Amino acid sequence: MSHPSTNTSEELPAHPLAGLGWNARVEAAFDAVALGGPDVLLPARVSEARRGAVGVRMPNHETATLSPTVRRAAEADPFTAPTSGDWVAVRRSGDTWLVEAVLERSGTLVRQGVAKDSHDQALAANVDAVLICEAADQGPNVGRLERFLSLAWTSGAAPVVAVTKAELAGDRLPEVVELVASVTTGAEVHAVSAHTGLGLEALAAQLRPGATWVLLGTSGAGKSSLLNALAGRTAMETGEIRDDRRGRHTTTHRQLIPMPGGALFLDIPGVRRIDVPGDGTGVDRTFSDVNELADRCRFRDCSHGTEPGCAVRAAVDEGELDSGRLERWFRLRREAEWNRSRSDARVRAERRKEWKRNTREGREAGRLKRGH
Repeated sequence: MSHPSTNTSEELPAHPLAGLGWNARVEAAFDAVALGGPDVLLPARVSEARRGAVGVRMPNHETATLSPTVRRAAEADPFTAPTSGDWVAVRRSGDTWLVEAVLERSGTLVRQGVAKDSHDQALAANVDAVLICEAADQGPNVGRLERFLSLAWTSGAAPVVAVTKAELAGDRLPEVVELVASVTTGAEVHAVSAHTGLGLEALAAQLRPGATWVLLGTSGAGKSSLLNALAGRTAMETGEIRDDRRGRHTTTHRQLIPMPGGALFLDIPGVRRIDVPGDGTGVDRTFSDVNELADRCRFRDCSHGTEPGCAVRAAVDEGELDSGRLERWFRLRREAEWNRSRSDARVRAERRKEWKRNTREGREAGRLKRGH
């Protein structure tokens, strides 16, 4: 006599959105928004962001417009606008889908607002890992790489560095990889070539099913070619390289791309300006080696200048720490502090503006009540 299997996990059908990264955290966030409401809401994931609308997967691809509530919130603070990777709650309205809510985010890649009164911009949301592409034939630019790493660490996602176009480095490749590794404390480094296949198998092994990755790098870093090689198909168009060895922007909007093994990639446009977030945790993680040295200084408030017993300066004198890396640490810490103070000032200004508006509305209501 046969007995039914007791392994119920194998018998339960997979969630229809499992291939888009659906998990227990997202389910709880959706339930908090959808349960008990007047409308029937469905979960969907944003595959590309547009002005006033988004492309969503649920699991089929659809176009959804923003509800008035979501639109007003995005106008007041663009950071809240749906972006690539976001999970949203949508409902049917006639022949269209409406985005009624953006679910709580995790692993958000944020670009610092660059104007005095500007808001931060969410480049990608619900990211598990960031693949930073640095072309072997273009440097590498370690200062830029440190900024990308700070951006990635701040998001809460794990950064991985791909030294792309490895075939163009020739005999310099070991030197390039060593230089990259010297500034990527805590992050894996892979030398890869989309043309020869070098390193692709080891990198692909990192792409676990259900995980969401984002590609980060400047134009010409070989992001699209690498993504196509990992996907085994033409998932992204590639662009020609200009005479100055810099690539042309081939990605002009954000896309959600499924990979053969079940991982997902968010491809976003090449980031021209890399501002260090005001949250200093990203800089601290990027320069963890320098911070460890700073903890050994004799004085807790050591400025790492001329104080006696400074372990940081001693490491530079002994060749343990590169002086250029120390100067970049100083620079990024100052920038993070400035951006944090600017953000705090903006929040205070907005609160004052809201307080004044509420005061005016209260006075007007009082006058109407008195019959004036």
